[in-house]
Amino acid sequence: MTGEAAPRDAAAAGIRAGIGALLRGEKIGEEPPPARREHSRTGGVVEAFGGFCAFAIRRTCRDLIPGRDLDAEIAGALDSLRRTESPDPGLQPAQGMGLEDLVVLDLETAGFWGCPVFLVGMLLAEEGRLITLQLLARDYPEEAAIVGATATVLASRELLVTFNGKSFDVPFLAERALVHQIVPATGHRKHVDVLHPARRRYAGELPDCRLQTLERHVAGIHRVGDLPSAEIPAAYHAFAASGRLEELARVLHHSRVDLLATALLFAALARSNGG
Repeated sequence: MTGEAAPRDAAAAGIRAGIGALLRGEKIGEEPPPARREHSRTGGVVEAFGGFCAFAIRRTCRDLIPGRDLDAEIAGALDSLRRTESPDPGLQPAQGMGLEDLVVLDLETAGFWGCPVFLVGMLLAEEGRLITLQLLARDYPEEAAIVGATATVLASRELLVTFNGKSFDVPFLAERALVHQIVPATGHRKHVDVLHPARRRYAGELPDCRLQTLERHVAGIHRVGDLPSAEIPAAYHAFAASGRLEELARVLHHSRVDLLATALLFAALARSNGG
């Protein structure tokens, strides 16, 4: 066995063991695996959300987008929608909603359908200011904790905003909740999936309506140091096997940018439909 092959084989063994524990529903023992180590550089801590304890990372939106007052942009967009009589049908669920009602949701998963959710990103107001809240499964069995914690957070908000969430995020989260016998809290929310009004508004004006196209041309966001979506599952598997934060730092960044882009796209659409 070569020196290079040994670490790869060890990582693969760790991944297989973690997935096996997840499928068997095993509890974490007293000795945490590598990825369970506290990562102070993320600013994350273990918090209680209802009956679930999850590793949570918070960042204020003002720190993430210096020079832009996202709180004012979203609040103004919601106020604009409140005054209009005939918004785009996809934006109608947001009428009458305030900043404290809003939660933007984005999932990062370890693969396609049937694979675990390992990172739930949410953008919402806490104590009057917008933040990003990321719930991270530091190893495979922690998925149940972040799914349950997500349900607790979503239950406290009236308006759900996603990008392609009706086709992906909401059904995916519901499926993972079913696996862990957790009641999801997305089905009864008022839901704005900004992909659909964006297609109606910008079709013919832009090359396509992918999020990264819309965020550049509509939201004014230009990604730097981003990790392509196709590489995210492999990055998480490497992190779960090694516990090295550098394996996951770009994934956390990607998730935050997705949340900010979705929120700003929602604001732009709301303003263009407002009175």
